[in-house]
Amino acid sequence: MALAFACLLQLGQLPGFGREKPGPHEEHSQHAGFLIGSVYNVHEDKWMLGIGAEYEYVLPYWNRLLGIGIGAEMVFDEHKHYVISLLLPVHPIDKLTFFVSPGVMFIEKEEPGTRFAVHTGVEYEFDLEKFFLAPEFEAAFAGDDIHLMLGIHIGFGF
Repeated sequence: MALAFACLLQLGQLPGFGREKPGPHEEHSQHAGFLIGSVYNVHEDKWMLGIGAEYEYVLPYWNRLLGIGIGAEMVFDEHKHYVISLLLPVHPIDKLTFFVSPGVMFIEKEEPGTRFAVHTGVEYEFDLEKFFLAPEFEAAFAGDDIHLMLGIHIGFGF
């Protein structure tokens, strides 16, 4: 994991890699967003509704390649679960974002509890004046649970 992170930092040093010119919402160092989508539970072969919220601070280094933030997500099912996570986005080119989000999942089942969870995904942004829309694909892993999400991310910069 440390090697992969070091490689990403080195990629940010290459000419032409990273964002040379900021897009409309990237003129801001912070952004917040909301996500809604369909979540597929692989083990239960079932579709559910998922919603989320996130905040990101884009770091001013390496052509604004990296960000850091927090995220929260909720999946609606007969046993709801909630995830609070650290958001680690990478912006290799304008409008494209890859992210990984390690966090904690709180689950309401017969035996409520917590477990470590990791979300990873990709999105591509379409600017609409002060807002952006981004189709997003996410994969989430928490113990033996695997969820796939296809949704729309709505965000704004400030």
